[in-house]
Amino acid sequence: MANTLGGINLAQIAQGTLDYLSYEFHPLRAFTRDFSDDIATKGESVTTRVPSSVSAQDLSSGYSATDVTSTAKTITLSNFQGFVYGFTDAEVSKAGNLDWLQGVFMAPALEATLNKVMDDLLALVVNATFSANEVITAANFDVDEIADLAADLSTAKVPKSERALMLPPTYYASIQKDTVVQDASSYNGPDAVREHAARRIHGFNVYEYSDIPTNSENLAAIALHPSALLLAARQPATPSDPGLQVENVTDPTTGLPLQFRSWYDPDSGVYKVSMGVLYGVAAGNATALKRIKSA
Repeated sequence: MANTLGGINLAQIAQGTLDYLSYEFHPLRAFTRDFSDDIATKGESVTTRVPSSVSAQDLSSGYSATDVTSTAKTITLSNFQGFVYGFTDAEVSKAGNLDWLQGVFMAPALEATLNKVMDDLLALVVNATFSANEVITAANFDVDEIADLAADLSTAKVPKSERALMLPPTYYASIQKDTVVQDASSYNGPDAVREHAARRIHGFNVYEYSDIPTNSENLAAIALHPSALLLAARQPATPSDPGLQVENVTDPTTGLPLQFRSWYDPDSGVYKVSMGVLYGVAAGNATALKRIKSA
């Protein structure tokens, strides 16, 4: 006989997390992403290719072909991260039902899980892979520095579309204090001051993220094109179990697929609710990222 979790609406819990995900994890949009839903039939890895740069050639004497190369980048879907909550019969009875999971417990679980995804991605940002770097302290980080970073990426022939800056709060605050940003007339809107949200500067989408790792190399911030870091994720397969509720959701902003499950363990008398994401990360185009160091 299938168990029904009284008082819990898994679909409501799953959908209720999406606003939080969309607002807090915009930085996921700074990376190349493949979030299609075919993991059950398409294997355990995803392969993409990064083409080499080419030079123009003189065609006046004929159309001689020039060799080109591309580098395969394989992303292994080796990370299955998430969180499981367990609540005893007594705890659920005291609470009245499980609806409080949505507002109290799922947001921290979601944040911890997605911080892990970001940790795995940003751990790849090291000198051995991305050698371009510049030392800029938070106090000296301003709009002029961003203009120079834009020029550096252009010199490296990095496409202008979808460039991003990932900044810790101290660097982000320096941008908000810049008089150019604070001048609403020059920035075409009051959001920088009113909402502490300068979203686009010198061709960069600007993201604030508080957990950028130093990677033991004084990494503080990152300027990049999405092709520099690669993220692939799939919906985990849905088990065929009549006693298990499963809800698959896709965040409309980042495209990230998540799976929520709920079930009751009668032997231990515990209601369980989980969320999880199956993903892999890889370094992409090494010239498409510049590391900003604090020292």
